[in-house]
Amino acid sequence: MSDHAGEISAAPATLKAGSLHWLQVAALGIAIAISGNVSGWNYGLAVGGWGGMLIAALAMAVLFLCLTQSLAELAAALPEAGGFDGYVRRTLGPTPAYLAGMSVAIALAVGAGLAISFSEAYVSAWLGLGGWPIKIAFLVIVMGLQLRGASEAVGLTVAVGVAALVILVAFCCFMAPEFQTSNLFSAAPDGARSLLPHGYAGAARCIPFALFLFLGVEQSAHAAAEMRDMARNMPKALALAIGVAFVIGICVLLIATGATGADRLGAVDDPLFAAISTNPGRTGATLMVRVVAGGALVALLGTFFSLAYAGSRQFYHLAQAGFLPRIFGTVNSRQAPASAVYLVGVIALATAAFPPNDAMVVFIFLISVSHMLILAAFLSLRRREPGLARTYRALGGSPIAAVALLLSLSVMVSCYQLEARALQVAIAAIVLLIVQFVWLGPARLRKNP
Repeated sequence: MSDHAGEISAAPATLKAGSLHWLQVAALGIAIAISGNVSGWNYGLAVGGWGGMLIAALAMAVLFLCLTQSLAELAAALPEAGGFDGYVRRTLGPTPAYLAGMSVAIALAVGAGLAISFSEAYVSAWLGLGGWPIKIAFLVIVMGLQLRGASEAVGLTVAVGVAALVILVAFCCFMAPEFQTSNLFSAAPDGARSLLPHGYAGAARCIPFALFLFLGVEQSAHAAAEMRDMARNMPKALALAIGVAFVIGICVLLIATGATGADRLGAVDDPLFAAISTNPGRTGATLMVRVVAGGALVALLGTFFSLAYAGSRQFYHLAQAGFLPRIFGTVNSRQAPASAVYLVGVIALATAAFPPNDAMVVFIFLISVSHMLILAAFLSLRRREPGLARTYRALGGSPIAAVALLLSLSVMVSCYQLEARALQVAIAAIVLLIVQFVWLGPARLRKNP
């Protein structure tokens, strides 16, 4: 500790309890997911059509609704667990807990690296400035704000998340008059136009793209240790986050596609720009291009802030549980987990050096691994400890967790269909994590599940 005297507080190494309002926690989840409406989702139109994307989006909405209900009950029943790995460790033991915690922590840090890459690419295309100086500048700014503590980090995240949400609402209102039902149809292989040009198999391949409309909402549960009256407020925060993500995601999917055309929108990298440019002579189109340009960058930065926050808290909880070196479980004078923040920054910067397509599939797959383990922990706890005090009970109970478990498996299968090579990298990473824990992990954790 003496080597870090200027950085680490002498106070107990705990996060600042009660510093977050439930609306801040809800906004945190929305801010993580919001950038999925800016780009990425539209690629699903090319593989499954609008009907396929709609089916996949509805399936992913069910997945995240069931998942967040399960998380809300776990948070209320095990408030002392701290982090996703804590829930898994309580019911499944230390090795699955380590895998769950490390999978989600690394995935969040990888996601932060993706946000860096996408932000840099956007700035490069918009302003002509790009490369590593821009990537490093984004990283330094975000990490610096994270080190100022939960209230400051989440406060800024809420601000950019709300701004991005307002801009997306403005986009939908502006484009709604351009909507035509015929634009929702795509050309099928036989030449006919259909909502499902590649059938239900095409809809299944849309799942990873539809996932981006919601992915990250559940990560706001990492703020449980810092929110007020967690048992009562966490369910409200998660429900609001998934509700807002669903409404805005379906609106963007419907209006942007209906105003532009599924065939055209499925082949571009900037779906919102493509939609606005459909009728460039329309009054206000020039202003909306600028608004959407700023909104896209704001959305990406909001996601970056949120991923960095959630990732650092997950690494902090892993260290507190003994899965990582103790240094990552310490806090600075502002009660921010400084070392964990630095670790997220290092992984994010490394990720920014790789092709985003490969990193994206690894991100989704690792998140899905953590989802399956959390859901398995929920089901196990329900079966083994039915009498455990639960101040909140998930709507639907064990059946909704079983549904979410099957949907998470479908995500992993779709990832394989999308990019087998990147999936092999993700699986290899998981195997290495397990080997590292079994051979190098603390013996006391293996002997005392």
